Amino acid sequence: MSGQLYHYLICYDIADPRRLNRVGRVSRQQALALQYFVYYLFGTAADLDRLLDRLDALIDVEVDDIRAYRIPELGRVERQGESWLPDGVFG
Repeated sequence: MSGQLYHYLICYDIADPRRLNRVGRVSRQQALALQYFVYYLFGTAADLDRLLDRLDALIDVEVDDIRAYRIPELGRVERQGESWLPDGVFG
């Protein structure tokens, strides 16, 4: 498997608060939280697969939804409002 690094946005909608907390905890171990339920991962396809496999074990596939989007290299990022991210991270 290729070791090429990619940028990913991972978003989720989890119906149960308990599962939601577990998914968030696992997501923060591998990815950077950008907003509620939106994470950024810079890693290989294997890194993404590993995270999604871990998350899949935590959710109810009948009512929960997790999506991962490979995005182009980060360039200019626009935002409004206060950000808790350190200066220089994402624009």
